[in-house]
Amino acid sequence: MKPLGRHDPRTAGRHQLIAVIGQGAMGRVLLGRTPDGRLVAVKMIHRHLAKNPEFRARFRLEVQASRRVTGAYTAAVMDADPEADEPWLASVFVPGPALRDAIELHGPMPLGGLRLLTAGLGSALLEIHRAGMIHRDLKPSNVLLAEDGPRVIDFGIARALETDLQLTSTGALVGSPAFMSPEQASGHELSTASDVFSVGAMLVMAATGASPFLGASAPQTLYNVVHHRADTSRVPAPLRPVVEACLDKNPAYRPDPRQLIDSVAEITGRSGWPTGVRQRISQDRTEAQRWVETGGVPPAPRRGVRWVAALAVLVLLVSGSVTAYLVGRGSPSVDPLAHRTLELTDEQLRLADTCALLGNDVVGKLGQPVKPELADSSLCGTAFIAPGGRQTQVTVGVGTSVAAGRRLNEEVAGRSLLDTAAAASSCGRAVAVREQPALGVEVTVGDSQGDSCRLAVDVLKAVVARLVTDPPSVRPAKQSVVRIVPCESLDPAVIAGQVGAGVPPTPVDAHTCAWSGTPFVITVHTAEGKRVDSDPKYTRLLVNGGKFGDFPSARRTDPDGTCATYYLVRPTIEDRGEQIAVTAQPTAPGAAETACATTEAVLTGVAARMASS
Repeated sequence: MKPLGRHDPRTAGRHQLIAVIGQGAMGRVLLGRTPDGRLVAVKMIHRHLAKNPEFRARFRLEVQASRRVTGAYTAAVMDADPEADEPWLASVFVPGPALRDAIELHGPMPLGGLRLLTAGLGSALLEIHRAGMIHRDLKPSNVLLAEDGPRVIDFGIARALETDLQLTSTGALVGSPAFMSPEQASGHELSTASDVFSVGAMLVMAATGASPFLGASAPQTLYNVVHHRADTSRVPAPLRPVVEACLDKNPAYRPDPRQLIDSVAEITGRSGWPTGVRQRISQDRTEAQRWVETGGVPPAPRRGVRWVAALAVLVLLVSGSVTAYLVGRGSPSVDPLAHRTLELTDEQLRLADTCALLGNDVVGKLGQPVKPELADSSLCGTAFIAPGGRQTQVTVGVGTSVAAGRRLNEEVAGRSLLDTAAAASSCGRAVAVREQPALGVEVTVGDSQGDSCRLAVDVLKAVVARLVTDPPSVRPAKQSVVRIVPCESLDPAVIAGQVGAGVPPTPVDAHTCAWSGTPFVITVHTAEGKRVDSDPKYTRLLVNGGKFGDFPSARRTDPDGTCATYYLVRPTIEDRGEQIAVTAQPTAPGAAETACATTEAVLTGVAARMASS
């Protein structure tokens, strides 16, 4: 927040104005107080724009639309004067961030937050549609996260169902492309189901950190909305069916708002915002109250408190609509890596959500990740469109081995920068968070038409910044192989029977352990990755002939006699699954003949320990 300027009004109707919350090309939003002491957000239009009859007509429409919607999950309009020299609208002040900013700052929401968001948005649509309206511009910047649930704002391009009033030029698309419905993107007649599609797109963004349809350009985004199916694989399973129904290309097949609300009733667990969002709401409320207490004089910052952002309220889109949402930041941005050291526990290394680290909220300022795809629990890669349109491949690894990295004269978050480039056409940069073994965070950039190493460093810094402030993690089942500590996955007697007594386990990476003995080097890898049971290069089988149980497994034997056996514990999504992979590499003459039997014995031991845990 900032103090009122010399030319800012001190009152709007009966409301006392206290501070400037934010401003843009269309106008500004001011913090106000009613005579009875309630706080309001006053949207005030610039005078020169108010002289435009079409613009004033649209603002008048917004006032009318906003007054018709009075539900608990919308920000109520308390007063307005669309005929003033500087038209204004006063709404209930809502402390809390916009959904867009919450995801950018804190990453994807856990299931409890998604449950609250889904129910709240369904309730808001129920009231909007009950008032005979379609919102037509539902997007993450038009949803505020209040203490008790979301608030839908910005009704400036909402249109009453019973009227054909058009305030835009013929053929113009009004709305935000990444969150439009297919029928809106195609310029067809809209129904209330259009808003439901927009809610589905927002829920995917909230669950994954990335818009499901965003392309490299507005035309590409619109094409994706109309023709592409959204990737919902990273939406939590309990919520996935209703999200996919919301995103059906056929409006007739989408749920109505009441069904949207009912869909989350069976989800177990407490609804509520994550800690970072709750803290932000508290900070916003406190800052507003301190401005009131000082009568508009900038309050002195309290020791130990960092104001990370100004208040989230009803404001104006800089791009041209009078209705949108603006977050004003009153303090300079703070380097999240300044005076910080990257520290990750072994569990954080195992459970890191690597694909979340390639989301728009993390690397979006550096370019456009196209579709992050999990290669292994430790690795995620994406096609990446850098500024200027150049394309490359970016891969992020967490908990991977960086032992071969060459130390460079630069640090990232208190850790030496390592050169891990494996080929002349690519560049790898990493930092170690463990010395014995040398495990860390690595970014690899494939051959591009620019400076691959500069991009690798920039992406690494963005990834580490997220890991320092709010490391994203997956939430696998209790008995998931992703949770297994690989070096503790076997009874010592089992491994002793294969490589001899007293052979210590050696961690290879966060999901891999090796035992180097005679006559084998045994390696155990426990992670989610690409399934091999349908790969023609592998032979399908049942471990131990099915005597121990129905283990759907596959095997590959290399020319040197190394045998690798993979057990599919459970399929996950698409062509991936949670797998236990055991490899036996012969280290003595004649050992190749029993290598596959050894992998079966070890695999049986890992599965037995996992079942008993």
